[in-house]
Amino acid sequence: MKLNISAIIRNRRHLIFAALLPIIGWSSCRKADQVARKEQSALSDIYLTIDGRGGERLFDPVYSAHQDTIYFNVPWFYPVSSDNEVDLRRMIVRSTIPTDAIMKPMLGNVMDLSKPLSLTITAGNGQVSQYVVMARKVGDLTVSSAKITFLADGVEQEVEGIIQDNKILFYVLPGLDVSNAKFTYGINKHSTGSIPDSSNINLTQEVPFIVKGVDGASKAYALQVLAPQKLAYGAGINRKLWTKNAADLNFSANNETSLTTSGDYLVLVRRTNPSRYSVINRFTGAYLRDMYNPLPGLSFQIASDSLGRILAASWAPKNSAFILYRYNNVDDVNPVKLVDWTNNNPGGVTADGGVGRRVNIYGDLNKDAVIMATAGQSTVIYKWRVVNGAILSNTPEIVRYNSIAGGAATFWGFYAEAQPISAAPNPDYFINYQYEVALVNGATNTRSAALTLGAPVVFTLPTAYGTFNNAKYLAIVKYLNTMDLNQVQMALFDITNPSKIPMGPSDPSYASFNIFTSDLFTGTTNGNGTADICIGYSENNEKMQVYMLLTNGGIMAREFTTYAP
Repeated sequence: MKLNISAIIRNRRHLIFAALLPIIGWSSCRKADQVARKEQSALSDIYLTIDGRGGERLFDPVYSAHQDTIYFNVPWFYPVSSDNEVDLRRMIVRSTIPTDAIMKPMLGNVMDLSKPLSLTITAGNGQVSQYVVMARKVGDLTVSSAKITFLADGVEQEVEGIIQDNKILFYVLPGLDVSNAKFTYGINKHSTGSIPDSSNINLTQEVPFIVKGVDGASKAYALQVLAPQKLAYGAGINRKLWTKNAADLNFSANNETSLTTSGDYLVLVRRTNPSRYSVINRFTGAYLRDMYNPLPGLSFQIASDSLGRILAASWAPKNSAFILYRYNNVDDVNPVKLVDWTNNNPGGVTADGGVGRRVNIYGDLNKDAVIMATAGQSTVIYKWRVVNGAILSNTPEIVRYNSIAGGAATFWGFYAEAQPISAAPNPDYFINYQYEVALVNGATNTRSAALTLGAPVVFTLPTAYGTFNNAKYLAIVKYLNTMDLNQVQMALFDITNPSKIPMGPSDPSYASFNIFTSDLFTGTTNGNGTADICIGYSENNEKMQVYMLLTNGGIMAREFTTYAP
């Protein structure tokens, strides 16, 4: 029998189509899943910048009590000490709004803020939030420095003022004559003082001093001489030393990663290739020059020993050279190579394993010291010991932190820090990474205690350890509010008694433990999460300075004294 192949194929096609008809019909009738629209319409963040300054976060807001009016106090001139008058008609507003929301008008372009600006944010579900942005130009009413000079037994004495909110205090030993003291001060060049600079004044009683800004506003300060009370223990009066933003210090995107003190100077690492070490006057914030750097490639980290000798480190991915140089001071052009070790990954790190992003030291490099460097994305710390001024071994000891938060499968990130707190063979140390700040037993490498920080802290990393006036201090940088990692605070903890380390903010004694927390310091988005903190001393250890670096943000300096009112 002759088969009709073409007919069979046609019949099979009809059968297949008929079988699929119920499926096709069901599919075509099924409605698409409804996408839930988000209801958030609140503004997450907002800041101002000036035309020509790109995305730099220059001016932060102040919100009204009901959070619906946003005020910006914009300096009359910017930078504040310049002659560049700010034009409110050419401002740029930048903000962050919830996903799925729409803002009107669109921001990011030059706008006129010489008059109120209305903003409307509409959530995905139609919920609306409305804001009014108001900007005004203000003069600078701050006193940046104050000093009195007077004679005592024919010898000129000089006392720097402690500048508080509305007082300038001069702590003078009893019995000294301040009835004809010369008063010198620093204010903005566009502002005026009610007392001419370098005038002689009678400070046997309180003297009013008024600063008037270019906008006509004024602020009154009281000049007052007090007898200081020397503290037997710990830090007393503190003051803002100076703050410089990224533009003031010529930062470039993501490049400023570390700083340390040496003598009267700060040394700032600029992660160019090759890297640069910039020398800054640590009492004024003025850039002076670059320091000699023999390292041929990248350097992320610089540190100092107890006497200000500098330790400069290279960046060493796996199978690259990790080099440490010792400088006597910032003028040393013949630094000594302490370590030249190939990072052959003896810790068996399966992830990044690079060494040199963070290096910490305790002790005297000319006597006894311990150097620790974390390996990226691991639980491994490489340790070198210095005894009688010499490295015991070019090859590091391998230390593994055994109490990693989150379990055995967890690693710290690229910028964890291990800060030794003695020069013993197996010193205790502080470990600081994205999940915790903990004191570690150096014999067992297990956690002894950890800080309780709580919200809105989202991240910590940089660490500094120091002693001042018979107390031991841990300084850290706290990242707050956002994983953009561009909002930070300097925090100082008295860890003399280690049992206080777990103390939480709700404890009535917390203020005696967390003795200082700075105002919020901000910069632009900091994708690498880099920052640093270091400690210096002056006037025979009568004063302690703490410096905080925020990559893409700037440097904040704070000074602590051994005196109390």
